[in-house]
Amino acid sequence: MTMKRTILAAAGLAAACLACLATVSVAEEDPRHVREELMEGVGKAAKVVGPMLQGKAPFDAAAAAEAFTLISKNAADFPNHFPAGTDTGKTEALPAIWENKADFDARAKKLADDAAAAATASAAGEDAFKAAAGTVMSNCKGCHEKYRKPS
Repeated sequence: MTMKRTILAAAGLAAACLACLATVSVAEEDPRHVREELMEGVGKAAKVVGPMLQGKAPFDAAAAAEAFTLISKNAADFPNHFPAGTDTGKTEALPAIWENKADFDARAKKLADDAAAAATASAAGEDAFKAAAGTVMSNCKGCHEKYRKPS
């Protein structure tokens, strides 16, 4: 009888664990959550590049290239996380994204391409970095003005 109870308790515990894992998996796959994480990654990368661009931090070619590579990777993935029906709930995304999805996707691609070019340009020196970084930051600003709720 004790063995049977132990097996039942273990089975119940395993089922509870699986239910928790399934809940976590669904939450992690929520497009709103994924795109928020992608945007946060871009924001952190911009905090590396921004001070260098403004002359508030010394230019570091390797750090700049790494930051731009992350921006490029995340921007290329942005369009995948704005499916129809995810414009509600906790999101800073404006409905304009879904109304102008082709434009939004094109802007994400441009950001990805420009950030990749900026990663390469960073190796060429500070002047090349500044020119490329300005383009990337303009992309961010333009998209936020059109597609993000004001903070």
